[in-house]
Amino acid sequence: MQRLDFYFATYNRYSAPITDHSFLLRCMPQDLPEQRISDLHLTILPKPLGDSPGKDSFGNVTYEGRLPEGHDHLRYVVRGTAIRDDTMRTCCKPMDCYRYPSGLTQPSPALAELAATVPNDGTPLEQAWGMAMAAHESICYTPNVTNVHTTADQALRQGHGVCQDYTNVFLALCRIRRLNVRYVSGIPLGEGPSHAWGEVWQEGFWYGIDPTRACRADETYIKLCCGRDFADCPIEVGVFRGLNSQEQRVYSRVSLSDVK
Repeated sequence: MQRLDFYFATYNRYSAPITDHSFLLRCMPQDLPEQRISDLHLTILPKPLGDSPGKDSFGNVTYEGRLPEGHDHLRYVVRGTAIRDDTMRTCCKPMDCYRYPSGLTQPSPALAELAATVPNDGTPLEQAWGMAMAAHESICYTPNVTNVHTTADQALRQGHGVCQDYTNVFLALCRIRRLNVRYVSGIPLGEGPSHAWGEVWQEGFWYGIDPTRACRADETYIKLCCGRDFADCPIEVGVFRGLNSQEQRVYSRVSLSDVK
């Protein structure tokens, strides 16, 4: 079991004021048997109209906001404490959609060739670990060469990308074998931007694997949201009126809590 204090902040700066801004956030951690959330605080500036928390079809916590008046920035901060204990997971059945290709994880000859290098006689978790290592060894971590629309095949063929691309390649490889896998956005122990990893289902439980770091996603990882791929669970999505450029800065900090 790990008790973790977390802080997650995103700052969007617009080059000129925008109006009629509607947005949806998935920045608040899910409260799960294996991830109990306490002292949760969400701050949004400028303060939006309305208060519309909810959940999407994947069980992710959502928050809808609207800013009709002109503004040149949007900042949101989430902070709190998470108690992570994977021994508290409850048995579940995955949605069928996790077995099949999604928009960003469509199969291709290159992906099929890479998947064929991983032995197929192990458990789902063993096969998924092999797929994660294949993805890890096939991509060089390189920021600013891909975007949110880059598919697993594109990332694999160019051989460069970030955590989102490693994870999409990992998921695509697993789905060639019809393994139940899902995409997870969250924040791990340490400091930096948000992160992405995958989970594979085996005998009633989800197991986290981080193909970017080539390690298990253990009790030092806090889950924010999940889906079939990034497109199902962006941490922020929105529309506004205005012609300008946008700059975004993201920062997270997760530390072991000092229990007194």
